[in-house]
Amino acid sequence: MSFASNGSWSAPLEYSKALRKELGQKRGQVGQILLRGDGVQSDSEEGIFWLRRGAADGDADAQYDLGRCYEQGRGVDVDVASAALWYQEAAKQGHDKAICALGYCYAKGEGVQQDQEMAAKLFLRAAQLKMPEGQYNLAVCYARGRGVKKDMERAAEMYMKASLNGHKAATSNLGLIYEEGDGVAKDASRAVEIYKKGWKELKCDVGVRNQVDDLLICAQVCQYHYARCLFR
Repeated sequence: MSFASNGSWSAPLEYSKALRKELGQKRGQVGQILLRGDGVQSDSEEGIFWLRRGAADGDADAQYDLGRCYEQGRGVDVDVASAALWYQEAAKQGHDKAICALGYCYAKGEGVQQDQEMAAKLFLRAAQLKMPEGQYNLAVCYARGRGVKKDMERAAEMYMKASLNGHKAATSNLGLIYEEGDGVAKDASRAVEIYKKGWKELKCDVGVRNQVDDLLICAQVCQYHYARCLFR
């Protein structure tokens, strides 16, 4: 007894593709371990070698990570064109972070020709995958009319989603929208509560993670707006 033939499917070929992709994932993981020095001596050159192997084998995480290395000059010279190329390869596979990063490339014209409409479309894709950064960036596009028609109601909706998903900057922006009544019904009390909640959560997060960069800035922004509302 045998199954009916399927002319569009070749077992050896499909198995080979799956195996190569699995090997790519492992190679990419080895590359990240070597770059970070997790339990081993950090080795940027060897790490990039394995990331490239993983990316070439089609692993989306390795492709995204390699793109980040090219963007940041980590283990390689800064090369925004190569960064955009690898983000694009990972984005083709639905990698949410790569989709968002590629959106940045188009928004800034880094490694690709600047195209705000394409950037907004990519941020929309990332937002549909429930990525907070994609939701936040899409909100900014709607708030400023970048690549889409300005729509503060839609911006408020996306800021809300990003804030609920833990995006730090979205919280302070959402507070401003409620304070000014831009896209939502004006509600000063709601704005104060959002600022207060954002400040307390961010202050705690900074303490736990011992970070003094973007988190601290966001916490200070929320604290500033909270104090401003209380004492005006």
